[in-house]
Amino acid sequence: MATFTAVACLLGMAAILSFVNDRFLCLQHDIGLLLLAALVTTGLRILEIFVPSGMVGMLHQLTQSFNLNDTLLKGVLCFLLFRGSVQVNWPALREQRWLVLWLAFAGTAIGCFATGGLLYGGLALFGVAVTLPQALLFGALIAATDPVAALAILSQVGLPKKLETVIDGESLLNDGVAVVLFTIFAGSAVAGTGAGFSEAGTIFVREVLGGALMGLAGWLAIHFLMLRSAGSCTSLLVSLGAVAVMYAAAQHLDVSGPIATVVAGLLSGNITAPRLSEAARIPVRAFWSGLDEVLNALLFVFVGFHVVLINPLQGVVLGIAGLVAVVAVLIARAMAVAAIVGGLHAAAVIRADCLGLTKLLTWGGLRGGLSLALAVSLPDSAWKPLVLNMTFVVVTFSIVVQGLTIKRMFTQEDMAGLLK
Repeated sequence: MATFTAVACLLGMAAILSFVNDRFLCLQHDIGLLLLAALVTTGLRILEIFVPSGMVGMLHQLTQSFNLNDTLLKGVLCFLLFRGSVQVNWPALREQRWLVLWLAFAGTAIGCFATGGLLYGGLALFGVAVTLPQALLFGALIAATDPVAALAILSQVGLPKKLETVIDGESLLNDGVAVVLFTIFAGSAVAGTGAGFSEAGTIFVREVLGGALMGLAGWLAIHFLMLRSAGSCTSLLVSLGAVAVMYAAAQHLDVSGPIATVVAGLLSGNITAPRLSEAARIPVRAFWSGLDEVLNALLFVFVGFHVVLINPLQGVVLGIAGLVAVVAVLIARAMAVAAIVGGLHAAAVIRADCLGLTKLLTWGGLRGGLSLALAVSLPDSAWKPLVLNMTFVVVTFSIVVQGLTIKRMFTQEDMAGLLK
């Protein structure tokens, strides 16, 4: 299917599903789109068995027209991350810096190893064959909370500012650790050879520090050009062009594009934006808000189609593996958060309701398109369908079940007293 035709079809279906959700379901927008896309595709697959129409084939062709890894990691994520990080208030982030940093780095690593260990033991109980490196590989790709899902869904929940800063900050910063762990365990699971400690350290430094330096350079370009731009149109083009070029350069230099984008967004939102005139700032803000909503809608519809269509089920007991994966991810997340929150509280670094904050951060640790993209990027193998199916189940459960219920599980009064 031609690229323009595929984009046109995706836009049209996203518009229809958005209208149906607004008119009838009234669910949170992104959750409603993902759920409707998955339900419609499932219904068509069932209908195709009795009344062959070719609709499933067309949707399959549409979905395959976009490579999820390239579409998300290169085509969409840079703009979504920039928009999300621009909104983060630096003083609020600095106030919660220790909790954010510990969750983003240590929390991601603990979650990876705990998920892998629990998954390895859990699947063995049901006779599902998986090696420890493969289980740890799944732990690596699912450990990092997803910035797209977190910013799109949790921002609508009405979290107190401190908690919103913690969740947003963690999801925006934990990419570097996840990439390093994924690279190490992918080598072990695929070829039986993984990166050593020195190589892992080199990858980490290159990804994180290199990405941060790239973000600083991108922000300097944005700052210099936007403050000297005469009109809002030029400011829009400067911000768009700088983000896209910076992300592309990071890909070619093998540094973290997401970290570069987050650094540039944080600096732009807290240093550059306040110095812009109101006439320039308002159109730029409105443009990025609209772009963020449109890209989020397209991404969640695309993921909804992808979950049902590009999902090889043969030889995989989906229900058992998916259930074990969901339980393992939640328990591992709770273990990592409890250890960090409890430790920082005991050291008087933060003052918090440890049990309540652990419950909120565990249930609010959403997984999304990043995990799917990493899973799809794996080379074909006998065990890749198992990893794909577990990833699809965890992501769908995370976005739909956790995203829909978090507001009902925690009242505004409860959340206000979790972090003092």
